[in-house]
Amino acid sequence: MWPEVEAVKSENRRELKLTGASVSERIVKNGGSLDDAVYQLSALNLLDVNDTPLDRISPRIESLTHLQSLLLYRNKIAQLPATIGQLGELKVLDLSGNRLTEVPGEFGKLRSLTTLNLSFNQLKKLDLSALDRLSVCNLSGNELAEVPQFHAGEVHHLTEVNLEKNSIVVLPEELTRQQILRVLNVGDNKIEQVPKYIAKCAKLKEFNLKGNPLKDKRLLKLVDQCRSKQVLDYVEKNGYQPPKQTPKENPSTVSNGQQVVPPSNAAAEKEQEEAQLKIIVRKATASAPKVTFTQEARSARPHILLCIVRSFPIANLKKFLQLQNTLHDTECNRRQLATIATHDLAKVKGALRYHAAPPGEIEITALGSAAQGKVTAEQYYADLCHQAELLRKEKKRSTYSGVHKYITLLTARELFAYLSDEEKVISLPPLTNCDETKVSATTTELLLEVTSSVGHGPCVRVMNVLLERMLLMDVEVVSGGVAAATEQPPAAGERKKKSKDIAKEAAERVAMVRYDRAVTLTVEQVQLYDHEGKPHSVFPGKGDLCGDEAKRIVVEMA
Repeated sequence: MWPEVEAVKSENRRELKLTGASVSERIVKNGGSLDDAVYQLSALNLLDVNDTPLDRISPRIESLTHLQSLLLYRNKIAQLPATIGQLGELKVLDLSGNRLTEVPGEFGKLRSLTTLNLSFNQLKKLDLSALDRLSVCNLSGNELAEVPQFHAGEVHHLTEVNLEKNSIVVLPEELTRQQILRVLNVGDNKIEQVPKYIAKCAKLKEFNLKGNPLKDKRLLKLVDQCRSKQVLDYVEKNGYQPPKQTPKENPSTVSNGQQVVPPSNAAAEKEQEEAQLKIIVRKATASAPKVTFTQEARSARPHILLCIVRSFPIANLKKFLQLQNTLHDTECNRRQLATIATHDLAKVKGALRYHAAPPGEIEITALGSAAQGKVTAEQYYADLCHQAELLRKEKKRSTYSGVHKYITLLTARELFAYLSDEEKVISLPPLTNCDETKVSATTTELLLEVTSSVGHGPCVRVMNVLLERMLLMDVEVVSGGVAAATEQPPAAGERKKKSKDIAKEAAERVAMVRYDRAVTLTVEQVQLYDHEGKPHSVFPGKGDLCGDEAKRIVVEMA
């Protein structure tokens, strides 16, 4: 039995990670397969095998019935066993960077799957219509000639689809049935025309068309220079119509009969250099706190990400705190998906430990309760429940508000997860931080924390949004396309416009979006260690933080 497998079995762990040169050597000696003992670990909820010569998965994988995350990226897998469909609790599946040309029909039985990454394989066709809980799907870097079928029932989950670097020609109308689709990346395909109906995706915020041979030259310029909102506004008005419509007589005539006159102002045509927004990721330094992740934390709240932001003066503390509150209600789904905590790094003392214990054994000075001093988590939670009930009765409401609305997330929990330094508990997710490390207007070095009981994916997404919003906190958008982005449909009797008005609107639509200044956010990695002191993971690693072409945000690994 391989030592990593034996350790997981003897210590009754729930996660197994296999990577590195020694693992690769053993896989080669084992004919491209894993140790058979892996498939005896029926209690596993995470299996991570990456960057190895693994080329086959045993049909015995069906015995891992509690598996929630299966990460098999950058291996040499060419075929999946049909028994993969028996993993009924699987939520996250990453098979990117392998050699798959197809997936078995039983793939559709993965009804709990929320995050799927099959990027950079050799897939030519795919049907995902049975995956009714799928939320994030990455199929970039394959050989797809058409957009796969996605589930289109009454309940909608699909929010992000990445189809970049394929051979897709047509955007089907079925995409408009994805009513909460927010991100659609179809860059570097073979799309020549963009249909009007794409604008019916009401929640679509990020739409990447770059690298396609678009016939509409005006649209081609908008795609290269403007944000998704302006591109979608243009497509809604001037997009491709089905063949039944009267064909365009020349490139300057749009499908509703109006003529788009190129902007006469030479300055509007001239390329303008934009202020650059950049996130620079630096390796962990010796001064960064060492963070240990215990087995107890894995059973209570198993997912945590930490990183450090350097030289970030908080000019507007109220705005910064409001940003966190907004993200808790939106991206974190009222803290059900994840919880954010921000700390003044200068007030964090020594090494950190992410642990879990009975609430009566945890002591914390809760945020805003310095006068009260330290109380046990058990007492703090009981006080919150009591206050919540009093407020609910006083306000005559049926629900809780403020921090009290999160108390139900810890109902009947025997262990509470917490993060502590060498002197104190600094965080008690999902309820509160400690008062000692709270940020202030003089804070410049921050420790950012995102935890979740749901999965690693939500942590990464929330941290991405948090860092992006911090980058944009004090930046204003300078855009000539504002009027076009906010215009209303013409009222009856006002549909005919003078040619000079049409020319003015066209100029506004194509004006380059610019920021008022350049900003760089410096993010430093934090290394996570297991309970034995061995390196477990580091964040942000390569690919964890994503730039945004539409918002002109660049991420660089220093």
